[in-house]
Amino acid sequence: MSRPPPAERSARRLILAAGLAALLPLLWQWSAFRELYWFGDEWDLLAQIDRTGFGPWLWSVFAENFVPLFKLLWGGAVFVFGGHYLALLVLLWLTHAANTVLFGRLLHRSGFPLPATLACQLTFGLSVLHIETLGWTVQWSAVLATTFLLLGLLGLPTPGTATPDRRRVALLVLASAASALSLSRGVLTGAVLALAQLWPAPHWRLDLRRTALLRAALCLAPAVGAAALIAVFATGNHRALSGHLTDIATYATWYFGLNPLHRLTDFDSIGPLTTALLLTAKLALLAGGLRLATPSQRHLLLLLLAFDLGNSALLGIGRYHTGLETTISSRYQYGSLLATLPFLGLVLAAAFARLPRAFHLRPAAAVLATAGAVALFLHGWNHDAPGFAAARGTATRHLLHVNPDPPGMGAVPGIPFLSTQDAKHLERRFGLE
Repeated sequence: MSRPPPAERSARRLILAAGLAALLPLLWQWSAFRELYWFGDEWDLLAQIDRTGFGPWLWSVFAENFVPLFKLLWGGAVFVFGGHYLALLVLLWLTHAANTVLFGRLLHRSGFPLPATLACQLTFGLSVLHIETLGWTVQWSAVLATTFLLLGLLGLPTPGTATPDRRRVALLVLASAASALSLSRGVLTGAVLALAQLWPAPHWRLDLRRTALLRAALCLAPAVGAAALIAVFATGNHRALSGHLTDIATYATWYFGLNPLHRLTDFDSIGPLTTALLLTAKLALLAGGLRLATPSQRHLLLLLLAFDLGNSALLGIGRYHTGLETTISSRYQYGSLLATLPFLGLVLAAAFARLPRAFHLRPAAAVLATAGAVALFLHGWNHDAPGFAAARGTATRHLLHVNPDPPGMGAVPGIPFLSTQDAKHLERRFGLE
């Protein structure tokens, strides 16, 4: 196999470097992340393991989730690292860095300009919008599901080239299954990969269309299986949809319209006027990106748009009861940023290309601009990480380890039905630290 040309090798190195830069907030705020401690659903998962044992726990439903792969990795890490919370956080951040590399490779392979690719990577990798996703180990489920989505998209053949062979289709099916078994909304990976199989349209010969339908069905099958198990055995809003369709549609629309622009632009409110303005801006951004895109870029953009719309719909079903203010929660920004940044990157790249050449950045200026952007991102973590660590770590540690007379019930942050006595039992059982 011949070596890629020097320009391609340089591009790959830069994409790798931008991915590794995603670890900078963890290193920058290491002291804050060291303070974080077990919170909310993590206590519930540990209590379930304690009650049922590890094996049966893997196959049990958890709220609206059936996620044995995530449980295997998360629960296994609890035992391997002796209950050390920071070790699990490092695994979470390493997965995020891998996602940032995969994101860059996907954009580059689809023909995005290298500056746009790197800008999307750095924004996705360094954004403080992810503080809850990357500061709460139970959110590893969402990050893992994204890993398998990206691997699946990278496993697709380049549009206009050969159709996938059996080995490639098998890898796509594995990516679909792994994503669906990591997060309930991971079923979207199978749907997106199935949609990609049906991309070339009507002029196909009948035999090719039948083959594409078979590939699509294979990609979708794990997602359908996981969704069926959730529908039958899990608890959640999907069991009582009647009478709530308007609530679901409203929540989904607000989520889609507000994210990620609301957090990126730092709006103060999420009222109807703000939502309408940001939805209009997002639709304009999507239309502009699609209009500017090449066929290969447009193929990826439409798949990401399908993912964003599907994610909005599933969040509408699962979270409509939590109030519209939760649509901009930090934990819901990961997928939204991933899906929207490529559109923004193309639009900004096109706008930049229209500037007179005198305004184009020289290499040294580009390096300085990148360094300035990284510093700005890290400043955002300076602002948010200490307070987050105090609420999600310091308070719990003080309650369980310092307070000589902690209250009996409803005191452990994020898990009101767990008593401090039970929390201390779990600490001893799993060696939590």
